[in-house]
Amino acid sequence: MPSLKEKQNTTKKGGNVTWVGHPLVDCMATAPTREQARQALGIASAQLAIALIPASRPQEIQYVLPLIFAAAQQIQAKLPLVHFWIPLSLETYRPPLEQAIRQYGLQATIVSKQSHSSQTVIAATDLAIAKSGTVNLETALLNVPQVITYRLNDLTAWIAKHLLKLAIPFASPPNLVLMEEIVPELLQTAATPDRIAQEALEILSNPQRRATMLAGYQRMRQELGTVGVCDRAAQEVLSMVNRNGDR
Repeated sequence: MPSLKEKQNTTKKGGNVTWVGHPLVDCMATAPTREQARQALGIASAQLAIALIPASRPQEIQYVLPLIFAAAQQIQAKLPLVHFWIPLSLETYRPPLEQAIRQYGLQATIVSKQSHSSQTVIAATDLAIAKSGTVNLETALLNVPQVITYRLNDLTAWIAKHLLKLAIPFASPPNLVLMEEIVPELLQTAATPDRIAQEALEILSNPQRRATMLAGYQRMRQELGTVGVCDRAAQEVLSMVNRNGDR
């Protein structure tokens, strides 16, 4: 997802670049509204609902799920009427999720892909607490506030930082699009249940914080292009084929 400045720099350096937009723009064009999603899931309009998105990879079950569920436990203690909704990425993750729900005593519902899409679950909620990944971009395009967290194995993180010298300004796609923090990221040592819960409660209770995030989403959305991304990409490929065929 190159920024406008990056696209201009690529062209200046001799790259033949055509920006067609981000394909998620097309994918999200048919996403349900909040009202439609709540009706599909049977959630009352006034019900406080939070999406928990802890894992799409096995290692995230070990390192990210406990952080998010422990934070959810703290939120539930402060807001007893909250209900958590968990879109199931893979059926193999159902047992550890069910076990974690029992362990942390959460009022939560797991939703499989067969019954409702993850987009429907997220669209229906007031807030998402999610691991870093493409889901953050989907959440932003659905205009749902979010808190993002991630934690690697300590050894893996040390190797990445000290041996590979990896340094990234942000981890989540919404922040990377604009190269600024429009959503909170809590990574590695900052990724604690206390911090996650604190950020979530602040967003839920502070209308200005929520409005600022949604305004950031709108600026991010403008950078992703308009609907028709896949058609424009296909047209560019056909144009290249035709030009090469004429040579």
